[in-house]
Amino acid sequence: MRDVFLSNCEKNFIQKLVSEGHRLDGRNYNESRRLDVTFGSEYGSCIVRLGETKVLAQVSCEVTQPKQIRPNEGILYINVEISPMAAPQFEANRQTDLTVYLNRLLEKCYKDSKCIDLESLCIVVEEKVWSLRVDVKVLNHGGNLIECASIATLASLAHFKRPDVTRSGDRVIIHTIAEKDPIPTVLYHYPVCMTFAIFNNEVLLSDPSFIEESVCTSSTEEGINTGGGLLVIGMNQYKELCLLDLNGAALYDSNIVHKAIISAAESSKQIVDLVKQRINSDDTMRQKRIKINFADMITSDHLLSLTRKDLSIQLKKFNVDDMTLKNDMEHEDNDDEPEPSKYDGKFENKVMTIFEIYSLISVVPSLPQTAEIISNKGVSKWIEISSDSD
Repeated sequence: MRDVFLSNCEKNFIQKLVSEGHRLDGRNYNESRRLDVTFGSEYGSCIVRLGETKVLAQVSCEVTQPKQIRPNEGILYINVEISPMAAPQFEANRQTDLTVYLNRLLEKCYKDSKCIDLESLCIVVEEKVWSLRVDVKVLNHGGNLIECASIATLASLAHFKRPDVTRSGDRVIIHTIAEKDPIPTVLYHYPVCMTFAIFNNEVLLSDPSFIEESVCTSSTEEGINTGGGLLVIGMNQYKELCLLDLNGAALYDSNIVHKAIISAAESSKQIVDLVKQRINSDDTMRQKRIKINFADMITSDHLLSLTRKDLSIQLKKFNVDDMTLKNDMEHEDNDDEPEPSKYDGKFENKVMTIFEIYSLISVVPSLPQTAEIISNKGVSKWIEISSDSD
């Protein structure tokens, strides 16, 4: 992974902006970006979009032998992949510290919290169990990758359905979807990881962008941390704490953690309700035999995104609607009727012949190399410079 450097101007600008109570994209401190969950044609495939951050998650299953220490439980494996598609600083087919960090956080949140009933994945004790594999691929890194990846993992696991199995003596028959209905994954609770950016050990920002994450975890030229960091809180819909992780400087005030937990408790319930609502609507569409794929997420707003007047930096007293209203008023002023001319109505509804036109105009000789055309009425006078040959 290539290092991403920030200039001192960028750091000072972001820190001063946050200290004054503003954010670069115009949000409040506790305001998150827009969240959207889209499911694919197969069970367990989804794309989660959080602002400009996009993550694809896909769940697959296979029959394997269980672990010796837990012979009656299935296996859950989470794999995170970050390619140059997400951001130019990442390299292909190479693990980075961020990839390992994401893997550990997701395994702690979903495996150690016992949110999945692994015993229901057992087929034959000590012989055959289901092994679930969650492949998380980052499509675009626009900040707060941990929260977006956790929502994608949760949505894919809750949406996934494994094939039904029948035992016939020592034989195990795996049925297709056409033969028997698939079995959904049993989840005891729905944990979600939420990220908070800490500035100067006193300001707490929810759902930080990429530049805000970079600034809060950066250090000075002497290598001294500026008193910021990233706080990750995993919480389910019952407001139960499942994960707590801090990356950056040490905290001096416990009130910041308490404030972050209260904010995470409110956000987690909204996110879980959104995921459940999207899963129910997806099941309804599948029952009606409606074709579902990722092409549904490409709307006219995406196709015409470059025509909109969007700013990545929201100015303090700037509103696009005000500019549009001002332009409309200028056009209305220009559309006013012009002042009537003294020639209006003089030749109205009158067809003139060429002889009548020549009768109104006379050519008067003047100085050499010039020709002067004067109207008989004496209203308009202008001079035309002729060529040298005339």
